[in-house]
Amino acid sequence: MAASSVTSEAILFFDHRGISKSMLYADFEAILDGMVGVPEFADKEMRGAYCLVSGQLRVRSLVLFTIDFDEDGMADTTWNVPLRHLAEHAGQGPDMGAGPIRLACRSQCPVAWHQDQMWDPGMKPGANDFIAIRDSIRERGPKMGLEMDDEIEVTPPVIGASAPTIAPETNESAKKADQERVRLARIIKELRLRVQTLENTQSEDAAKVRYVAQQKEEILNAQLEKVMGQFKAIKSQNGALREQNDSLKGQLLSLNQSLEEQSRRSEHQGSEMEVLTEQYKLALEQRLEEERAKMSEQLHALEMDVLTRDDLIGQLRGEISEQKRNKVKDANSGAQKTLEKLEELGLSFIAFHPGAGHISIVADQVASYMDNPIAFAARKCLVTEDHYRAWLAHYESPTCQVPVGADDSPCGKRVIRVEVPNQFKPGVSDCNANRCPNCRNDSAIDNVLRFR
Repeated sequence: MAASSVTSEAILFFDHRGISKSMLYADFEAILDGMVGVPEFADKEMRGAYCLVSGQLRVRSLVLFTIDFDEDGMADTTWNVPLRHLAEHAGQGPDMGAGPIRLACRSQCPVAWHQDQMWDPGMKPGANDFIAIRDSIRERGPKMGLEMDDEIEVTPPVIGASAPTIAPETNESAKKADQERVRLARIIKELRLRVQTLENTQSEDAAKVRYVAQQKEEILNAQLEKVMGQFKAIKSQNGALREQNDSLKGQLLSLNQSLEEQSRRSEHQGSEMEVLTEQYKLALEQRLEEERAKMSEQLHALEMDVLTRDDLIGQLRGEISEQKRNKVKDANSGAQKTLEKLEELGLSFIAFHPGAGHISIVADQVASYMDNPIAFAARKCLVTEDHYRAWLAHYESPTCQVPVGADDSPCGKRVIRVEVPNQFKPGVSDCNANRCPNCRNDSAIDNVLRFR
């Protein structure tokens, strides 16, 4: 049977249970234009699938994308993924009944800067997204209004299987061998796509875990430095109070010695001098106790000031940040409107950073990018800003940083450059002990660097 020239476009949406909603591409365009909303998608990021379907209700092209909806169920106005362009230039995918489809997903995206708005299909037994899409198109196609040929096959195709052909008996074995090779080649392609999808998912999860761990480590280090500063301040104040207490003890000892000398010189005054001496000692001890209590109160007050000062500083910083945000918001309101108008006209803002590649910047993120491009690129790479800066210095000049010589200057010998920021380990990736004077020569590294 000749291939059908009738094609239709459909959009399928997925949730945690599978396909939750299906519609024609024209209805999806009405959602993108803001003419209608989808209340059940309110405040969610939805996974969608653009399907180019033949007149036999078989998928020929597939684009897996993500899109955000606000709290009213309206689609993100900045979303601009070219579904038809991606479907036209995508690589090969599995056979869904009409030969290998064109597949665009996160692991296989023909336009690099749209990769963050794509997702990878699940291909586990019993939870295969390709099978779910195939069956949904077959079941819902007539109800959705997809265009179909007059004669349509009823038996659903099997993904990965080739269509049977009638051949003369003399060439039957050769035809079967060719069909088996084609089937095995398609299965290998599907397995490679599955492995690449699993590797990308595992790499992203590991990068997110490392990013969270780095953030926690930086917060704990900052808190430790803060506590150590407070401890040093309190320790210094405690030392000053001890010195003052020692001084008072010395004065008390001096007064006691002076009273003893006066007592020896005026023994003839007898009991009267002894009474005065006892009264003076009691008064002096009482004064010392008052001074000790006063110093203890001062020390406690200082400790409370140290504890409350940080809270006050945090509040003041919050107020300053809020005032700065208000000023920046007022100052940038005109610029933001201009950027939004440019974006409505179809212009995209793209920046390139090593390690992150081409980054698509929406109008709402332009101000954040201009404030700190390095931090913006670091977030895209799922690393902290300090980690990204350390990797960037290594990327621009991959040399050994092991201190050598009397002045502890860096070794300076070339090392193997780490191309991905989240795989770079400061103090390990930029150090090559085998290249230092006190270590043996590593010929394997020489061969790698010579080859590069």
